[in-house]
Amino acid sequence: QDCPNLFLCLEVSVLGGMCSACCAFDVSRRYQRHERGLNLDPMEARHHKCVEFFSHVMHSCRQMGMCLCLSGCVVGTCAPDSTGGQDFAHEAKRASNACCRIAHTIWKGIVWTQVIAMGCMTTQMIHEASVEWDGQPKGKTPKPKEAPRSLVMEGRGFDQGSTPEKEDITEITDMKMPWEQEAVKVEKRTRSST
Repeated sequence: QDCPNLFLCLEVSVLGGMCSACCAFDVSRRYQRHERGLNLDPMEARHHKCVEFFSHVMHSCRQMGMCLCLSGCVVGTCAPDSTGGQDFAHEAKRASNACCRIAHTIWKGIVWTQVIAMGCMTTQMIHEASVEWDGQPKGKTPKPKEAPRSLVMEGRGFDQGSTPEKEDITEITDMKMPWEQEAVKVEKRTRSST
């Protein structure tokens, strides 16, 4: 109770390591944004998109490496006496290791990018906490959506209270495609001429 900051530091570093620090930072950042009505910082949004993209690349490299390793093992096991099969298994293992190293390098890049971004955003949070706040949200508030207006159909020859004339209603059976309409016209002309 005498030194909560020291205990918090030990808890974060010893119990959770880097993952716990990232989670604690993310919760603090979201809480301050929610409390003060702040929007995402444009740089923060770009950072999230960048991390998401490279995470997909990292997962794809890792999956490709696993598929290559598995296929090399299967070919090496199924063709133990074949020189080509053993060469394929060896090369597949080398390619698999290369894909996994690429994925690991991307992962380290994501971690260090996250650490740098956390430093920048922590500075923003400290500055925001030191600014006097009037209790009003600072972000752009979206405009409230209006209810849809009712539309009145006019110019059809009848009002809502009256019943429409027979000509105003098109039944589904009367609707035809353009080539069908042309065939009907030709048929009517032949009937009228006879």
